Amino acid sequence: MEFYNIISSKLSEKTYQNNIDYLEEFWTVNEIINFIKKTEEVITILKTSPKTFKKYKNHKSIHQIVILKQITLFYEINGKNVALLIFFNNYQDPNKIKKLLEE
Repeated sequence: MEFYNIISSKLSEKTYQNNIDYLEEFWTVNEIINFIKKTEEVITILKTSPKTFKKYKNHKSIHQIVILKQITLFYEINGKNVALLIFFNNYQDPNKIKKLLEE
C-alpha cells in the first residue's frame, strides 16, 4: 500500500483554528470534538487514498471534502504529498475560495 505525506499549509492551520474558535464561541464542546474527529478520519483516508474525494471544479490537483456541513477541506495532491490548503467555512462567500486557493 502506498502512503502519502500530509503537509499543512499556514492557511490550513489558521483556518482550522479559526473554525475551532468559532465552534467554541457559538457551539458546544461536542461539536468541537466532532470536528476534530472527522478531520482526523479524513486525514487518515488522505494518507492512503487522496484521490477518493471529488476534484475542485476542473482543477487537476485540488480536491475537496466536506468535513461537516459547515466546513469543507480543500487539499492538493503533488506526487507523494497531500497539502492541506484551507478549511473553508461554507457560510462564507463561495467566490472567496478561488481567491484563497490562488494565494
